[in-house]
Amino acid sequence: MMSRSLTSKEIQSITERLESLRLSYIEVYNELFDHYVTALEQVEPDKFKDKKELLDKEFSWSVVRDMEKQLLDAVSKQLKKAQLEAFKFRKIGFWKVSVVLSYAAFLILMYRYISPDVMLACSFLPALGILIALLYHAGNNFSLSIDPKYHRPRKVILQAAGGRYVLVYNFGYAIFFITYTFLNIHGIALWPMLLLVVYTTILNLYALSFYGSINLQTFKLIKS
Repeated sequence: MMSRSLTSKEIQSITERLESLRLSYIEVYNELFDHYVTALEQVEPDKFKDKKELLDKEFSWSVVRDMEKQLLDAVSKQLKKAQLEAFKFRKIGFWKVSVVLSYAAFLILMYRYISPDVMLACSFLPALGILIALLYHAGNNFSLSIDPKYHRPRKVILQAAGGRYVLVYNFGYAIFFITYTFLNIHGIALWPMLLLVVYTTILNLYALSFYGSINLQTFKLIKS
């Protein structure tokens, strides 16, 4: 038989099924929705329920979770490859590198003429700003709602980029604070400051690789 258009009630039953799965990524949601619609358009209205039940079994909770895991793994690998390419000096650009190095000089001035505490606070600002920028450009794919019943799938790139950045940020600063404490205990005042400047510079360069890898307007990877 020729395909038919589904009724609004039939479409609603599909969306309710997908929402019940609490999918993490909008890409998986769209893929499943298209698959359901395409398959169900091929059956008569009286066969709709039986066919949909078969699809529900085919795409069970464990199956869609595996789909999400495979998607995240694939996008994470693509992002890593794109970042390595974007991390090259010719890709980042002279002026962006100059800004990062100028910020490093600014931190040294904070340490020398104001206080180490102010310098430490300023060192966190770029990292915080980058996280805010990622969330801002995520748009409708991110929400601060505290309603436990609220759920909206997000773009997988947000998970891949945000998760990777937070991991690097936390791991790096953990190493920094351990080293910082050790050096302070032994009365070496200058090295902790230099360590912070070096780490902040590396983190800022790492962050620039995100901007060279992700189109923030479409929130998709930039094809090299």
